[in-house]
Amino acid sequence: MADMLNQNLNNSSLNNGGNNLRPAKPFGLNVKVPERTIQQISETVKSNAASGVSNIFSYLAKNENVFDGTVAKQLDNLFVQDFNTKQILKNAETVENKATFVMDM
Repeated sequence: MADMLNQNLNNSSLNNGGNNLRPAKPFGLNVKVPERTIQQISETVKSNAASGVSNIFSYLAKNENVFDGTVAKQLDNLFVQDFNTKQILKNAETVENKATFVMDM
């Protein structure tokens, strides 16, 4: 047995794969992955990445008027209308009774 080992070591180097102690190629580098598997992996990664991003973009598109200030302007207009209406009612007097409008807030 020792003679066979010495013979193998003397006749060939360890790196050229000529001995019986090591395989010619390291395990795993000569394994081929089918093209369909690579396509499925890429489709899965794309769909998973796109699902999170598409939800964000759909939310932003749905609520665009909140982020561009349209809702804030509408609220300001409603507060001004509310204030003006309350002032008009507060200062209004009825012709018949000569009574003023009293507002409880």
